[in-house]
Amino acid sequence: MLRYKQRLRTGKAGPMKTQVSTHLIHEKDGRHLMIRRAGSAYYPGFLSLVAGHVEPPETPLEALLREAAEEIGVRLAPGDVSFAKVLHRRLPDRIYIDYFFKAEHMPDALQICEPDKISEIGMFDLQAVRDQIVPYVWAVLTSPQTYQEFEEGGLMPRL
Repeated sequence: MLRYKQRLRTGKAGPMKTQVSTHLIHEKDGRHLMIRRAGSAYYPGFLSLVAGHVEPPETPLEALLREAAEEIGVRLAPGDVSFAKVLHRRLPDRIYIDYFFKAEHMPDALQICEPDKISEIGMFDLQAVRDQIVPYVWAVLTSPQTYQEFEEGGLMPRL
């Protein structure tokens, strides 16, 4: 796990964990695929995207494909998604680097595969559920779409 030294509010410098996560965006006819969070202290009952942490030695894309299968039973291939954006978030105890990928096509049959983490899945009109969406997800989904290229690399040789 990456660590970042930051001067804490106490005035002392200390390690700050960096967590990497990945998110799936799917929009069709003005509605977005979202899940309702359950069993978590972080925004329980709120809507979010299919998402999860990147686990070593995964890349963000590999983690996204795994999370889609684990959470909603969808097997996506790397070519089924495209990079959308990356978000840097600073929390009191850690930094998050969030990767967002977009899938143009998804199967109609979606299922809740982790009922301890997800209580609902569906396609939602963002404006109709605005107050129910995790704030950083709302910010990403409603910000201007400026897609950039993204490339993942393997282990780099030592110089």
